[in-house]
Amino acid sequence: MSAEVSLKLIHNTSRDRFELWDDETFMGLVGYEKDGDVYILLHTVIEERFGQQGIARLLVSLVLTRMRLDGVRIRPVCSYVRRFLVRFPEYQLLVDHS
Repeated sequence: MSAEVSLKLIHNTSRDRFELWDDETFMGLVGYEKDGDVYILLHTVIEERFGQQGIARLLVSLVLTRMRLDGVRIRPVCSYVRRFLVRFPEYQLLVDHS
């Protein structure tokens, strides 16, 4: 990661995923499927060179904050997202229990 960080979260609808970029450098993604208006969060993947730096936590918090702002519901299948929701229960209101 460069000394000057210019992170951006991209919703790549053509690939069903949210991507985290630092300028032109791909850092990771949260992949999903949709079931109606519910996002089924399938997996979180971080580029190996960015591992163990808190990037997964940052990415998931950005995605969930975006979803909260957009008023959508989630179904967490991804084990990382499930653990994140236990650690940060303020995002539990997004979980679809149907």
